Amino acid sequence: MPMQDSARPTTDDDAFAQFRRLLDVLPAGACLCAADGRVTHYTEQAVALWGHRPALGEAGPRWCGALRLFHEDGRPMPHEASPIARALVDGRAHHGRRLQLERPDGSRRVALSYASPLFDDGGAVIGGVNLLVDVTDQHRSAQAERERLRLQGEQLVALACDIRAGLTPLRRSTREVDPALDERLRHITRLVDRVLNLEVDAD
Repeated sequence: MPMQDSARPTTDDDAFAQFRRLLDVLPAGACLCAADGRVTHYTEQAVALWGHRPALGEAGPRWCGALRLFHEDGRPMPHEASPIARALVDGRAHHGRRLQLERPDGSRRVALSYASPLFDDGGAVIGGVNLLVDVTDQHRSAQAERERLRLQGEQLVALACDIRAGLTPLRRSTREVDPALDERLRHITRLVDRVLNLEVDAD
């Protein structure tokens, strides 16, 4: 059995092969891009995010394999404006951007993008790597919590309005008969107005 020559120098191809193998075992989607944005490698985690396995080469995707990209708030994001595209242009890392990635079936995943340029020995950008961390479940949980709080707030305002509507005629009937009770009702009215964030004179 032939022995591997441990003294054989490591070539750039060897280094990139090792880099790709490292990306393949990361618990996040990852893709490599050439300097012109062509996707040259992607991982199975990226396939899970994109919902398909795009072909590589000249006719393959540029910057990202997702069918469409969107900002966190749902506004469309052109692929050429994505974090990895910007990293290839300005030679700077663009980390922590939250994106929505649309799949061929119309569903979307939410991911944090960590895009970094890659340089040659002379400092020129020769490509980039983009790590995509799937945060869809966290995003949906946060949306559900915001919706719960919104509905809770609406119910609280509706309840406060009902209480205030009942206090007004009650105060009219007690104002002359029982001044002490009227004062307590006026205090309750002021508390309700605080809930409603209204500046209403209780008199």
